[in-house]
Amino acid sequence: AVRVLPVLMGPLICCLDDTDGARHALPVAHELATRLKLELVLLHVAPPTELPGVSAARAGQQRLQDAEIGDAESLLAQLADEGGLAPEVRTRTAIGHPAERIIALCEEEQAAIVVLGSRGRGGIRSALLGSVSSEVAAKAPCPCVIVSPSAARNFLT
Repeated sequence: AVRVLPVLMGPLICCLDDTDGARHALPVAHELATRLKLELVLLHVAPPTELPGVSAARAGQQRLQDAEIGDAESLLAQLADEGGLAPEVRTRTAIGHPAERIIALCEEEQAAIVVLGSRGRGGIRSALLGSVSSEVAAKAPCPCVIVSPSAARNFLT
C-alpha cells in the first residue's frame, strides 16, 4: 500500500507599504489565507537609506537601519490593527531592493502565495520606472496575486 503524507504548505506573504494599493491588498490576503488555511505573514521592505556623512560610517549605517526597521515594524503593527488582525500575526521586515528582498523572503519562508497591491502606475510609467509587482510576479518561487483597488472591492463583496 502507498502511504501519502500530508503536504505542509508555507505561509501566504502579504507585502505592505504605506500606499493605498497595499492597504487594498491586505483584506484580500487575509481572506485568502483564511480560506486556504495558511499562515498570514505581513512583510515590509524598506529601500536602503543613505545620508551623506551618516551612511559612510558603520555606526551611522547601523542607526539608520535600526530606525528603518523600527518604522517598518510600526507600520506593520498599524496596518494589522487597522485590518482587524490578531496582534500575534507574524511580521517580517527587511531593507533592500523591494522585489529582490520579497523574492528572497518567499524562498526562505517557502511561501505558498505572495500577495501585493498594485500602485496603478499604468503600463508606460511601469515600463519606464519598473514595477515591484511585475518583477515579483515574473521571478517569485510561488504564485503571485497582484490586487488592484477595484479587484479588492469586487473580491470582498
